[in-house]
Amino acid sequence: MALAKIKKIQLMAVSQYKEKILEILQNTGALDITEISEESDLKPETYKNLNKLQKTELNYANLQFAINLLSKYEKKKGLFAPPLEITIKEATEKEKEFDYQSIIEKCTEIEENLTKAKNNITTLKNDLQIYTPWKKLEIEIQNIADTDQTKVLAGNIKSIFFNPLIEKIHKLSNLISSDRIHEDDKNTYFILIFSKELESEIAQILSEYKFTEAEFPQYTGIMTDYLDNIKEQTKENEQHVENAEKELSTLSKNLDDLKIVHDYFGWQKEKLETGKNFGETNYTFMLQGWISESHIPELEKQLEKETKEFELEQIKPEKDEKPPVVLKTNNFMQPFQAVTTIYGLPRHNELDPTPFLAAFFILFFALCLTDAGYGIIMFVVMALILKKFKLPDGIKKLVRLLMYGGIATFFVGAFFGGWFGLTPDQVPSAITYTAENGEQLFIFQKINAITNPILVLILALILGYIQILLGVTIKLVHNFRHNNKKDAILDTGTWIFMLSGIGFFILASAIPALNSLTVIGKWWVIAATVGLILTQGRDKKTIIGKAVSGILSLYGLIGYMGDILSYSRLLALGLATAIIGLAVNTVAELVGGIPYLGWLLMAIVFVGGHIFNLLINALGSFIHSGRLQFVEFFTKFMEGGGQNFKPFSKKNKYIYIKK
Repeated sequence: MALAKIKKIQLMAVSQYKEKILEILQNTGALDITEISEESDLKPETYKNLNKLQKTELNYANLQFAINLLSKYEKKKGLFAPPLEITIKEATEKEKEFDYQSIIEKCTEIEENLTKAKNNITTLKNDLQIYTPWKKLEIEIQNIADTDQTKVLAGNIKSIFFNPLIEKIHKLSNLISSDRIHEDDKNTYFILIFSKELESEIAQILSEYKFTEAEFPQYTGIMTDYLDNIKEQTKENEQHVENAEKELSTLSKNLDDLKIVHDYFGWQKEKLETGKNFGETNYTFMLQGWISESHIPELEKQLEKETKEFELEQIKPEKDEKPPVVLKTNNFMQPFQAVTTIYGLPRHNELDPTPFLAAFFILFFALCLTDAGYGIIMFVVMALILKKFKLPDGIKKLVRLLMYGGIATFFVGAFFGGWFGLTPDQVPSAITYTAENGEQLFIFQKINAITNPILVLILALILGYIQILLGVTIKLVHNFRHNNKKDAILDTGTWIFMLSGIGFFILASAIPALNSLTVIGKWWVIAATVGLILTQGRDKKTIIGKAVSGILSLYGLIGYMGDILSYSRLLALGLATAIIGLAVNTVAELVGGIPYLGWLLMAIVFVGGHIFNLLINALGSFIHSGRLQFVEFFTKFMEGGGQNFKPFSKKNKYIYIKK
């Protein structure tokens, strides 16, 4: 399926309609505006609305600040609270009516006071921790000072060193006073008073014992009064914090209005920034951009409602300029775009791979999960999320994709007998039956993957073969349309002939009724081999070079076979889901035998274990199914690297626009 046809257009209009036209373009969201070509006669001039842009950016930033601050104090909404939906007209009126500036000013003032109070509390608590060990100090703090003849030192050392230290100091003189103020498991706090003549000797001893000198605060009075003062100040600042937070809680009632105005200024900001890409004269302006061909008539219609004084024309892209890419699929296929975009976009001249991967991806996802019970749960949960929540388009596509995955997993799981890891002997006989080989199976179950894994492996390889062959065929079609037709047939067509021959030979050999056709398959493969040898080295100059290159090209067959073998992961992941489910049930059964609490533990293990199994294997199913598309399938026909289409539109962070 082709991508949307993207055209480059040039729009020129009278300057007086610039604001209105920008509004129309933003509302339609159909145009990816580009910078004016350097070869254009019109050049972007100095932006005339610089002050307006700066003011808008300031409002936008201030509103974001207020929202971030008030969100911490907002009353929590319920899980299923309705989204903030509003029309463009209502958002515009809200910006005019709502006094958001006063809210911002209050938030700024309160935030400054709140920060100051919290910083004060931190400082006060730190001081309280530092000076609490000195609370028994009876000397007034301002009197702890040296005299002409004496030196006063206060500080602490490790408690285990205190007695040896004091003993050593007192050996120096009998005229030394030491007073132990406080002692705990780690440190001892004390004061020394001694003659200044002994200062150097005592300093040496204190250094040996790693003495830490205390620095007392600038305070008049005793330490207990100072500590009480700290506690009082802490309470006052805590009260300031409480009052500020109450005010913020009250202001948080304006959050919805702030969010509306925030997104409104986001629209204005983008509109003003986009205007910088326009070329202007004194009377006209011009813009260029990319648009889907199908959207051009509607855009012209919207512009004509505003003015006839414009000219819109299609122009040729510049040299080496590539148009952006828009994936064009129907509503059902849109969720699968989530897979394509993870890999990257195709180039503008490539096919959209989404329709080709859809059936394979969802089937592979189901084969990896392979549990009908998990499929039902996944479908119900995803359907509820879609119904109850307003989701961005990208997330909505992913949720819908997982909902599809739940449906496919239900059918595939029923086919393989996957029901929460249960075995047929653990359920009522009414929902089981006995197969022709005597094996007991669930209703609708045809294959037991655990007892017959080879059959599942064969199925996985067949699906891999089909997808690889499809990928090479898509490459042939693309090259035939866009490149040299002869090269397309000789380079890609011969490989399709070879892979088809190998598939036919294996099919004829595996089915007894078709065994007589193996001869055809054998000669088919031989013919394809000769064809590859004769064609793959045709660009070489010598006969020997052509022959060697042709023979070496057969090595590509190993790559194709390796790619097909990669699909064996479908078996491995499917078995992992089933075996973990069985293990959960076994453990639940074991703990169920515990007296009194067994039934509760059994329920916890069963529910918790299967939720874990569902989550971890759903993630693995998505990743590995996607990997098969990206590594084995896409590489056969798509280079990728397309430029994303970025329309000029009303982008929202907090609100949803009602249509």
